[in-house]
Amino acid sequence: MAYLASDFTDALTFIYDSKNNLITRTTITGFNRDEMYVEISAGLENVKLRSRLNLLIFRPGGASELSGFLKSVRQGIYEVSIFGEQQREVRTSVRRTLNASAVVSDMVSDSEPGAIYEPLPVTIENMSTTGVLVGTRTMRFKKGSILQIEFDLNGKTAIIFAEVIREDKQSDETYKYGCKLSFLE
Repeated sequence: MAYLASDFTDALTFIYDSKNNLITRTTITGFNRDEMYVEISAGLENVKLRSRLNLLIFRPGGASELSGFLKSVRQGIYEVSIFGEQQREVRTSVRRTLNASAVVSDMVSDSEPGAIYEPLPVTIENMSTTGVLVGTRTMRFKKGSILQIEFDLNGKTAIIFAEVIREDKQSDETYKYGCKLSFLE
C-alpha cells in the first residue's frame, strides 16, 4: 500500500466499472490525501453518483490499482473516493481490457537504439499494474527490448515504457507481446 503516500495529480488513469468495462482514459487533475479522493475533469459524465469504480493509475514511480466510487460532482469536477489499493504482484494483477490504438515510437534492444524510423502501429489489448499486452502486424520485437509506447489520452500524448518479456505468434500471422512496465524515477 506504499503508493497512497504519493501524489496522483497528473497521473495517467484508466477507470472501469464494477464489471471491468472501460469507462474512460484520463488524467487526475487533483488529489486530496486527507479525505482520500481524486479529481477528474472529464469522462465520468454518464456515471451515476455512488457508482463503484476501479482505477488503474500510472505515475513515473509505479502503478496502483484502487477501488472507488463517484463521490460528487462540483463545477464540472468529478470527485472519486479511493480505497483498497491492490498490491502490485505479477501473478495477481487484474488485466483490464483496453484495445487502444497506439504506436511504438522508440525502442532500445540490447542497450542499442532500435531501427524505428517512423512510429509503428500497435494495439494495447490489455493493461495491468505490472504490464501491457500489445499486438502488432508490422514488426517483431526481441525479448528484452524496451518499447516507448505512445497513445492519445484526451487530446494529449501519453507515454509508457515496457520491456518485452514474452512473444506469442497468433494463427492469423500477427504477434502479441507481453511486456513488463518500466517506471522512470
